[in-house]
Amino acid sequence: MNRFIKFFAIAVLAIGLGSGCTNQVYHDYVMSGQVVSVSDRQAVICVSDTDGLKKHQVFNVFRTVYDPAAIAEGESAYSREYIGKIRLGKSKNQHFAEATVLDGEIVRYDMVEFDRDF
Repeated sequence: MNRFIKFFAIAVLAIGLGSGCTNQVYHDYVMSGQVVSVSDRQAVICVSDTDGLKKHQVFNVFRTVYDPAAIAEGESAYSREYIGKIRLGKSKNQHFAEATVLDGEIVRYDMVEFDRDF
């Protein structure tokens, strides 16, 4: 019985974490938005729900960077680095919005930080 509970817990966790961009909990609590593509200063952003976002809002963009020199015990080798700003354009659908790069060298997979007060 104990083996079954462990297996079931691992399966549920794997399904929950493995669903990535389609998981609402992942969007709401782990990421704010993610750059899906960038071309000629125009970007597409994956968001949890475009209903709360307003056209022309400006947001900061960050990149997760790894520092292999981080060797102190308990020190994280990962940090967020400010990259630039984007301005939201129109919504493409419930989960994607267009954006314009205002400054910085923003690339695919960069994270867009949205305010939580809307």
